[in-house]
Amino acid sequence: MNIKNTFPKKEKLCGEIRIGRLFAEGEAFIAYPLRVVYKFSEEREDSGVKILISVPKKKIKKAVHRNRIKRQIREAYRLNKAVLLESCLNNDKSLQIAVTYLSEKLPEYEVIEDKIKLTLTRLLQLFST
Repeated sequence: MNIKNTFPKKEKLCGEIRIGRLFAEGEAFIAYPLRVVYKFSEEREDSGVKILISVPKKKIKKAVHRNRIKRQIREAYRLNKAVLLESCLNNDKSLQIAVTYLSEKLPEYEVIEDKIKLTLTRLLQLFST
């Protein structure tokens, strides 16, 4: 299966009910400065993986900085998602992920990318068990 390095709308987690259910029923872990809440489900969705990215206003005051961090997280995810997406599509399962930024400092892109890779690897291990 050929997976492109894109981030289309169908891969974005939206809808108050879905998001609420993810936070209520999902499991979480921290790969500082990221907190990841995830939930696997047996029902197959069109994209396989849906992701929500959040940077709280309480931690990062300026919207410019919040948007920059969200862009960095999105880019790191977009470039490294292929393995996780492929395994979800092959096993006819779906995964919902919420990534929340925890630190009060502005990160370097390399730090974000390392943590996203770590997160995706951990999710893949949890998915296979």
